[in-house]
Amino acid sequence: MRNIMILTLIMATIAMASGEFSTGGAELLKFKGYLINTFNIYGEEDADPDNGFSVIATIEWLPRLNEWVDAKIAFKSQPTKYTGSYEDLSLTTEDIAINMHFSDVVTFSMGHFKRPFCYNYTRSSSSMYFRDRAMLTGMIGDFGKRDIGANVELDFGIADIDLAYTNGAGDNEPEDDSHKSFTARAVVEPVEGIQIAGAFGSHSENADSTGETSVSATAMDFYTVVNHSLSESTELFFVGEYMTIGEPMEDDSDWTDTNGYAVTLMADFDLDGNMLQAVRPAIRYENINPGYSGDDDPENDEGAIDFCLNMDLYSSKNTVQIGMRNHTFQSDDEDSHTDMYFGWRMKF
Repeated sequence: MRNIMILTLIMATIAMASGEFSTGGAELLKFKGYLINTFNIYGEEDADPDNGFSVIATIEWLPRLNEWVDAKIAFKSQPTKYTGSYEDLSLTTEDIAINMHFSDVVTFSMGHFKRPFCYNYTRSSSSMYFRDRAMLTGMIGDFGKRDIGANVELDFGIADIDLAYTNGAGDNEPEDDSHKSFTARAVVEPVEGIQIAGAFGSHSENADSTGETSVSATAMDFYTVVNHSLSESTELFFVGEYMTIGEPMEDDSDWTDTNGYAVTLMADFDLDGNMLQAVRPAIRYENINPGYSGDDDPENDEGAIDFCLNMDLYSSKNTVQIGMRNHTFQSDDEDSHTDMYFGWRMKF
């Protein structure tokens, strides 16, 4: 809580001094963020607690020197899963990046940022149609999430290409060995409203403390996004994503990679009412097949079906979410269960 108060005081001080921080064409006081408050009901057997409140807050500072140079510094405050008291909130720094726009085509970035891998992870939390991200995001491990490094983005209009070279240590971690990770993604938009994308990631690390032997692995991700307008007030949204993730091992290891997929369908009804402005029902189905050694699949797949009703009240930036996630397991040793939630998200 103390960290949040300090951050708030810093932002307020900057805002009051806006006359000194916006000169020479620079825009140094641009902020955006969101607040998400949720009441959760956990359906897992013997869950303790079986219900509770949670809160997430994010604020992004987006200073801009001119049309060529800008930056992003993002902070997030989030409690652990089963707690909601303010004493349990922790403040973390998420994105710290400087962007150099050499032209409309080429942008070079350095800092701490999301690596360009996995659609369900790289999209903003404030634009999600469900409380939780797809289970695919839990697969990416060494091949995604945030890392420290550099990225080159090439925007050719019909195609957008990202090439990232990073430490490979993961979220908020400094360099810990001489191995680096490489990530590449290409997004093609053949016609308006349709995106087809593929991403590749490589990772290597020391196999033991001596540093003399190393292991490596690769990962691939493919997705398609479709935005189709049915009428002036109705849009249909579809996304399908498939991912396969390798485990860092020696080349001759007998290992089958982890793979999974997620399919989302959402309809956006623009009501333009005084109170209820839009309704967006969404459903998602996904399945994960964990990696295994040998010829026999251990039959430990995991799946989930999500449903969420999103309603914009009074503003497109004020959304109420009512949803549920049904968890299923292939193994007879684990019982399926359903979590439900009521969420309130405000963007600013």
